[in-house]
Amino acid sequence: MEHELISCSPSLSGLLNPGHQPGFFLSQTLNRVFLCKIRLPGIWKAKASFMSKKFLFVSTTIVLATVFITAFSDSKTKLNRFSAENKYSDTLYPAALMARDHKGKSITSSRGVISLTSGLDNDYYLLDSTGRTGFLYIETKLEKFINERSARVPLNLSVVIDRSGSMSGEKMEFAKKAAIDIIHKLTPDDFVSIVIYDDKVELLQPSVRVTDKFAIITKVKQIETGGSTNLWGGAEKGFEQVKAGYKKNYVNRVLLISDGLANAGITSIYEIRKRVLNYKDNDGITLSTFGVGLDYNELLMTDMAEAGNGNYYFIESPDKMAALFDKELNGLLNVAAQNAELKIKLPRGVKLQKAFAFKHMQNSDEIVVSFRDLFSEETKGLLMKFSIDDYANVPLKFISTLTYDDVTDNQRKFLRNENILTPAGNNELYLTHFNEGVIQQTVLYVANENMERAMLEADKGNYDNARKLISANKQYLSANAGYVTKSEELQKMDSVNTRYSMQLKEAETLDADGVKQMQKSNRSESYKIRGKKTN
Repeated sequence: MEHELISCSPSLSGLLNPGHQPGFFLSQTLNRVFLCKIRLPGIWKAKASFMSKKFLFVSTTIVLATVFITAFSDSKTKLNRFSAENKYSDTLYPAALMARDHKGKSITSSRGVISLTSGLDNDYYLLDSTGRTGFLYIETKLEKFINERSARVPLNLSVVIDRSGSMSGEKMEFAKKAAIDIIHKLTPDDFVSIVIYDDKVELLQPSVRVTDKFAIITKVKQIETGGSTNLWGGAEKGFEQVKAGYKKNYVNRVLLISDGLANAGITSIYEIRKRVLNYKDNDGITLSTFGVGLDYNELLMTDMAEAGNGNYYFIESPDKMAALFDKELNGLLNVAAQNAELKIKLPRGVKLQKAFAFKHMQNSDEIVVSFRDLFSEETKGLLMKFSIDDYANVPLKFISTLTYDDVTDNQRKFLRNENILTPAGNNELYLTHFNEGVIQQTVLYVANENMERAMLEADKGNYDNARKLISANKQYLSANAGYVTKSEELQKMDSVNTRYSMQLKEAETLDADGVKQMQKSNRSESYKIRGKKTN
């Protein structure tokens, strides 16, 4: 019985794993040549027992040619795992090394201050390769917005304050001051509620139109500290208050302050995230979180803010609280679009493997991201990694649509882009049509994820593993230096990664607070990078 070369187990696609060296491929393939009867139709036929010098020369030549052709034709951006133990860090290969040019183009459509940009990592895909993957990057960007046609969008807020025992002293005093400052800046068009919580949840001020600031402020001044931390109980009460007074054309947001671990009520990060997403997607309510000091769970607070499409703030010193609340409020007062939703229609033969930076829903071939409010001078980026069916051989159309309510006229508007991934008639087209901007974003999000994984190891006290991962990430960024040096975002990522690497070298010598400070400050920077926060 005769077999095609590609049918000998394991397959060539397995042998051509980016992590395998050419020598490995050669030795393994020759072993299979000698162990099975092989037929290359119309070219070569031999039995396993035939071991002449001529056979060895011909077989070796064919194998080497196969290696060269396959490596050349499979020159799509690949993720080459090089972390020996965890295989977390990725090197874009061969894009960073073999791209002959960057003629790939992104598309931008705009209306007023809002723009939608989308691009593929390469405008072409190869027909003679398997296991093909690609990246689509989509970015919404808002210029500085001043609403000259109408009054600002009013706010419907709930301020949720942790009053557990650990908040006693200056933390509570600064928290109260920050809340009072917000109340002073609200107008009679706005609504506010105040929730306080320890192990119990108390509705200090039900949602009310801000007409009597003195009465609301008096209640805030009377807050005293208490017991443990039912964080979700407090957050949920805030959501309920905003929902009860929900207004379609308002900014509906919860502001959550905590300095401790969630140790009462619902404490599961997964369960809390699911509930925050539900309030955002189904009720139109967003969430920003403020972590005070060194003892709160920054993973939980970051995850809640990202799920709620708000902002996360690390407040290392309580006296910084008022300034960060002011920053948050100023952002809320400059909303340019509401009920914003991004939809991406995937072409037949393409499957989403992963989405970076934003939580999403998938309905068959449609990806949906609910942004809700878009603010002045804000940028949001979504990176999607996708696979291409091995049998695909036609142009593939990706359709990205951003719909939103324009606050200047309350009209529903949209921006729409079409990106075409075209089969390459030759390798030259492929090698010259990489998209530099999209590859930069790919490097950025992968490096950011790698750093997050290193920090998770450090959380567990596995500092050796953390150091290996952060070192591998440094290698990854170095391998892509051609892209890093041209991007301010990537230079920032490289700087943060280097700083964390230096800190990890001394991790065992740090006391408990030193470790907490290291983790929280670096997670805050990591969050800002992937969230494209300017400061």
